[in-house]
Amino acid sequence: MPPVPHEVLAAVAPHVPAELVAPARFEAIAAWSRRLPPAFNWLGFECRLADGDPRIDFAGCCEAWDGGRDQLVRALAAEPGLCAPGPAALVREWSQDPVLKDSPSVWLEFDFDGAGPPASFAFLCLDPACANTFRAHRGAERPAMAALLAAAERGSTLLLGHAPSAMCIDSLRRAAEALPASGRALHVAATPHRGVDDLRVHVALLARDVPAWLRRIEWPGEIAAVERALAVIGDEFRQVGVQVAIGDRLRPLLGLEAYVARGPSDFPAWQRTFAALAEEGACDPAKTRALLDWWGHATVSLPGAPWRVAIHRQFYVKVIIEGDRLQAKGYLAIFPRYTLM
Repeated sequence: MPPVPHEVLAAVAPHVPAELVAPARFEAIAAWSRRLPPAFNWLGFECRLADGDPRIDFAGCCEAWDGGRDQLVRALAAEPGLCAPGPAALVREWSQDPVLKDSPSVWLEFDFDGAGPPASFAFLCLDPACANTFRAHRGAERPAMAALLAAAERGSTLLLGHAPSAMCIDSLRRAAEALPASGRALHVAATPHRGVDDLRVHVALLARDVPAWLRRIEWPGEIAAVERALAVIGDEFRQVGVQVAIGDRLRPLLGLEAYVARGPSDFPAWQRTFAALAEEGACDPAKTRALLDWWGHATVSLPGAPWRVAIHRQFYVKVIIEGDRLQAKGYLAIFPRYTLM
């Protein structure tokens, strides 16, 4: 099973930049993380990159293969209020429901917007061939449409506390059917704590295919703004994640995620992307410098771990398109892996 989250956070604490995560907020999240079980192979902070926006969210990805799922189920049995009812219901049914059991992962996100306990929501992975949190195994066949829609409908029913509308599922079906051969529908989430029953659907696409796909699904936003955002991200990012919001119809809000497993020292495109985001007014240069400095790794001994743990610090970026305005978020990603070295 993965290492205990609060021990992982203690190990990375010296590297967490105050420009992105205020020390008091980090201490609050680290203290709260003691409630979390050893269930997450990915942990991370979601940071707003605009000047003057200190909001921070915290997330973890639980994968089915290494016992983390069982740890999370046991933790929820002992403490039902660990997360919201929808995510808790999804996790409890994950290994039991024949429609959900092939999903390789569930993401839990905790929104730390105020002084009280965090609000939580979850992403369900829809693709059994998902190699990690961002991509599917190259060359693997996509799941059958009926299986994908059944998982999305069952998962969103648990997350919402009621069935999504038929129009919502039909919009999801049309979006998935319109994907090009290289595209994958990877995750679905619901955020009822924000007062809406919309679903958030995450797909992986070649960057060059994004505008045409959006036109095929009749996305109601500004395609020109998406093309501008793709230009800001840059041609070096061959594949991107695309998040669309679906209710009784498609919403004009869109997110584009850029990620590669290479850091600033051997992927200079990061510097160009952040410079372009700064020109758009989407990020504070001091925050982007802190994000660039975050990348690295260390091998450590954790008190509760049976072996030494290699902790890789990476980041990725999301550009949000709302109207013709671009906003940016940075994710301080933490990958703990056991090692014998």
